[in-house]
Amino acid sequence: MTQKLTQKGWLADKAKLVADEDGVLEGKQLTPRRLRTIFETNMQSSYGAGRYTQQMENAADRPYWTRVAVMDLRTRPAHAALNGLTARYDDPIWQFAYPPDGWGCRCRVRARSQSDIDGKSISVWSSEGHLETVQQAWGPQDTREVQAFRYNGQLYTPDAGFGHNPGQGWLAGLGQRLMDRSTNAPPQMAALAVQHTLSEPQLLDAITSDMRRFVNQSLLREPAGAFRHAGALSTRTLDALAGRGRIPDAAVMTVTDSAVVQSPGPLWELLPAQLRQPAAVLADGDDLLYVIRNGESLHQVRAVPGQNVAGYELQLPDGGAELTPASLQSLAELPLLEGALNGL
Repeated sequence: MTQKLTQKGWLADKAKLVADEDGVLEGKQLTPRRLRTIFETNMQSSYGAGRYTQQMENAADRPYWTRVAVMDLRTRPAHAALNGLTARYDDPIWQFAYPPDGWGCRCRVRARSQSDIDGKSISVWSSEGHLETVQQAWGPQDTREVQAFRYNGQLYTPDAGFGHNPGQGWLAGLGQRLMDRSTNAPPQMAALAVQHTLSEPQLLDAITSDMRRFVNQSLLREPAGAFRHAGALSTRTLDALAGRGRIPDAAVMTVTDSAVVQSPGPLWELLPAQLRQPAAVLADGDDLLYVIRNGESLHQVRAVPGQNVAGYELQLPDGGAELTPASLQSLAELPLLEGALNGL
């Protein structure tokens, strides 16, 4: 099997592996050890998703969750330091630090009842005042803002690409991780991958439901740098931008919690579906303007070059208000990249 995968170019030939001056292997091919790590981590993610679903169903009886590490020689010090952390099931940390939250992570979560907490004198921790937004390396030459928290004086951050709970709808988590990885891919490749991902009805429904939960959660607390990917530029839009001499660094479009707080409303959850088939896409300087449908009404979504995330951040001008005929006439003066405004 290893020989066949090497012949197909999936596995790297050890004799041909090249390391940079810092000792990091160049290229994107896999080694057998790396492939095993990916397989084991995906299995752990599936297990974690199942555990999360069961624990949420029983949260009324066992509302406290304890993080448990294996605590052997293979356990990472950062994960060992979290062994025994106990917080309520609805604490924000479980949105991004429910295990597995790193490559090779074997940690799990144990649900506890109030009598268990009282009988064993377990201290219940809260993330209030301990959440932070930090810059994390993303690819060889990029960084991005992610959520982290301090516990016993140490700052903990999940590995890059693991800042999503695998159990908050395993399909939605899968979609988010695929789009997460697409932020570091060539735009045309990312556009094809994301469009194909969102063409699956079940996956699109899961991502839409997850976006709805994300919006509701964002409105309950101060912005903390959380986000959800909503889609990607299409290949047609990318081609039109290239014709105008513009090639984005990344094609993924993202909704941030700060944008939700600034413009609360029901349009956010429609974006994963509507951005795939917009009525029109226009260029407005460095920004992109999407005209989308919500029933019989038309609305505008602005995609601005990301400041806190790779690709584009999404905004709802005028709080997502319905476009008027006068507004559509003004938009018609902008360069059209995709779709049409005639007849809308």
